[in-house]
Amino acid sequence: MNTSQLPFFVKLAAILLSIVLIGYLVYIGQPLLSPLLFAFLFSMMLLPVNRVLEKIHVPRSLAVLISIVLFIAVLLAVLYFVASQVRVMAGDWPALQQQLNITLQQLQEWLHEHLHMKIQSREDLIQIATQNISSSAIIGHTVVSISTTLLFIIFIPIYMFLLLYYRRLLTRFLMQLFKEPHRPQVHATLRQIERVVKRYVLGLLMEIVAIAILLGSIFWILGIPYAWLLAVITAILNIIPYVGIYSSLVLCTLITFASGSISKTLALVITMVAVHTFDANFLMPRIVGSQVKINVLITIIGVVIGEMMWGIAGMFLAIPTIAIMKIVFDQIESMQAWSILLSDDTRPMQVKKINLRNSKKQKQSIP
Repeated sequence: MNTSQLPFFVKLAAILLSIVLIGYLVYIGQPLLSPLLFAFLFSMMLLPVNRVLEKIHVPRSLAVLISIVLFIAVLLAVLYFVASQVRVMAGDWPALQQQLNITLQQLQEWLHEHLHMKIQSREDLIQIATQNISSSAIIGHTVVSISTTLLFIIFIPIYMFLLLYYRRLLTRFLMQLFKEPHRPQVHATLRQIERVVKRYVLGLLMEIVAIAILLGSIFWILGIPYAWLLAVITAILNIIPYVGIYSSLVLCTLITFASGSISKTLALVITMVAVHTFDANFLMPRIVGSQVKINVLITIIGVVIGEMMWGIAGMFLAIPTIAIMKIVFDQIESMQAWSILLSDDTRPMQVKKINLRNSKKQKQSIP
């Protein structure tokens, strides 16, 4: 039966059922798919390095291993820097806690004096928050979280190695899934996905470095405490569209307010807003480029759905996943309407006008 002859409500029901089923499979498949997608993105980033090593006659397995070792070395260097800064902050934690307690006390007094709001004491809030929580549940949840995180970290480099080593085999597999007339289009689609994902990931890394250096330099000049730590945290969270910058703003404001003065806190807020504006209007379009043309509505919805399904990992993976979907939809004629929904093309649609007067005359002339 020709699917174009099916009623509209049947097509709509099939589409909605497919979306729900795919979403459920993605949700329950998070332990497998999440590290696999991260490994895929990182593999696309390391692919140029791997190809250069293979061109100078380095064995493929050794070339892949060298690429991954370089990636892990850079990542460990960043983690060491962040850990060293956190260690410095930990040494100042008693003073930060004391300052935060004084600030909270002043806030409670101000609310009670001006708004007649009575806020419970910190001890009462802690007791209320913990009265229904058993220590065994906390320990069990902590153990599960740590074990899941360790497995996640361990499997990513393993998947990276296998994806890079077997990339030609996987390409041939995808080509064999389609008949001969469609294989050139499939090959072009795979090349486009590789190009877009590679440029997107490399562009994000360049943007992280640029934002970290810019913010760190300004914070250091202004004398803001933990300048480079706050700059790195902001740069990393900034890659989560529209959500990361506000999360980092709240976090950095609290840390600066607890360790500095009101003037430095205001300077930090103004600096972060100015740098974010500069990034959104100048750095992002030029560094990341127009590789991912997704409208703001779909971007926000994708980030929210990613967080609901996979947590923070889903927020990071939302944009490249939607970009890959858009590339695939562009190549399938029956799915191009969904590609239009994902795109940021706001031009008015050109609709062919019909001359009703002429069409009426033509109808009357038909015997």
